[in-house]
Amino acid sequence: MASYQLLASESTVQVLSPTVTQDVVYCTIQTSPTNVIASIPVSTAAFTNNMAAQELTAFANNIETLVGRGHVIGASGVQTIDSSGLLQDQVVFTVAYVPTGSSSSSITADAVVPATMLTIDDPSIDQVLLDEAEAIITGVYDNLKSAAGG
Repeated sequence: MASYQLLASESTVQVLSPTVTQDVVYCTIQTSPTNVIASIPVSTAAFTNNMAAQELTAFANNIETLVGRGHVIGASGVQTIDSSGLLQDQVVFTVAYVPTGSSSSSITADAVVPATMLTIDDPSIDQVLLDEAEAIITGVYDNLKSAAGG
């Protein structure tokens, strides 16, 4: 099981749609053992009632699980703007492929996984979302392999 360290937290308002908002604490963590830094919003109620640890632990565990499954050489959290103009938290996993016959050089590309796929702490849902996240990573790996003629 992975662990994490809370690096920063900031109270803010998350805009979910043009008419829906929620008070959140935006939390930045560093996972262990791979030291991935990523951020997610946690509801203010969960944060103040000491229930954020469950969500942050799931987030860290799922990041570490994907890093440990192979082909991933690093990861980091990013924010992008979605098609609705809203902020979206994501984790970018750097995927590497070493072409056949090459002993030292690899080619890399980024696999972008929405953070919402990594924050569920329900085993039945969590596995489905992890499989989807892994499919994103595997797709990037397969594209690298194909591009390299492997």
